Amino acid sequence: MDEVVQALSDIIQLNTVNGHEKLVADYLANLLKQHGIDSKAVAYEPDRVSLVAEIGDGHGPVVGFDGHEDIVALGDAAKWQVEALSATIKDNNMLGRGTSDMKSGLMAGVFALIHLKEQNVPLHGTLRLMATVGEEYGQYGAKQLAEAGYAQDLDTLIVGEPSGVNKQLLLQKQIQYMLQSDEAGAKALLAANQTNEQHFIELAHKGSLTYTVHSKGIAAHSSMPEIGKNAITPLMTFYQKEEAYFDSIKAYRNPVLGPVTPVVTMVKGGEQINTVPASADLSVKIRTIPELANADITASIKQIIAEINAQGADLSLEIHSDLRPMHTMDDTQLVTVAKAIGEDVLQQKLPLIGVPGGTDASSFLAVNPNIDVIVFGPGNITAHQVNEYVDLDMYHRFITIYERLITELLK
Repeated sequence: MDEVVQALSDIIQLNTVNGHEKLVADYLANLLKQHGIDSKAVAYEPDRVSLVAEIGDGHGPVVGFDGHEDIVALGDAAKWQVEALSATIKDNNMLGRGTSDMKSGLMAGVFALIHLKEQNVPLHGTLRLMATVGEEYGQYGAKQLAEAGYAQDLDTLIVGEPSGVNKQLLLQKQIQYMLQSDEAGAKALLAANQTNEQHFIELAHKGSLTYTVHSKGIAAHSSMPEIGKNAITPLMTFYQKEEAYFDSIKAYRNPVLGPVTPVVTMVKGGEQINTVPASADLSVKIRTIPELANADITASIKQIIAEINAQGADLSLEIHSDLRPMHTMDDTQLVTVAKAIGEDVLQQKLPLIGVPGGTDASSFLAVNPNIDVIVFGPGNITAHQVNEYVDLDMYHRFITIYERLITELLK
């Protein structure tokens, strides 16, 4: 087993389910030190540590590489073909939680940094590796690093999240829909692909705004509702006004990401059937686009609440997360160079797409909105599923892609 596969195997076996990321940070710090590279640990909590490492001469652009150390829950052990943290290799695929999302992408970035350093490749600027905590739940590490200044000078950011699918899935309608392609276009991609996977360069992804509106009332017996205050009533008024607002923003559309996508996801209220409810809640998840800023949506929701409260209601807004969308233009150097190098190394055409899910990029862009970003890495849509795997051939190829891409951006 070569060093890059062994290192990936090592960190897959470290259990970092929504926590304990210090295990990975310590491993990476030691690995980098063995190759003569210093790193800095940035603790979010004692057991949750992000890592930053830099190489280059510091006289030029700053290229960031982002990968997260945490993983999602292991899932039903009975449905896994192997132990979820075993890093078992079968048919040149490594199986295990985090193989696709996204320890393979993280390690590909780490070894690109190591190889560029050891080969003495001249880098006129800075390559900044950032391994973060808590991406799956809150982007805690990315937010912390951004607020500490690590995003302020970034010119470009490569996010090593998984960007592939088994190429046979190109024949499925849902994949064609994602590509905004027809069956003929999908078959043309398939015919041009000399590997097992089809990859994409994600130059855009939606942001998200997640909130709960709380309604406060006064409990009373249902036989005497006049002495109470029903918390559900003003919440229903809010819901109707909110739906009218959502209808009013349907015209906003991004050419890659499509429209804003608002969904009311939870409604709760009351304790028992014979009591006037003293509280009620309504929760919403909105997938946002650059054409309508999260702040503008929030201001509109606050205005609706203020209008209803002026009529005697007691509504309040709790924002759970506010992550901005990302869209990098397809004619930027980052995108054009990544496409040229990626198509050469991966032996396939690389469509430029947008996706609904988010990444750490949102937190870095919140501090510096001028960063050009792509999401492009080894791994596939088995992320978060049982029997998650990464194609080791793709893992090796992405190390090469990152080396060549970074060299070109910092030449």
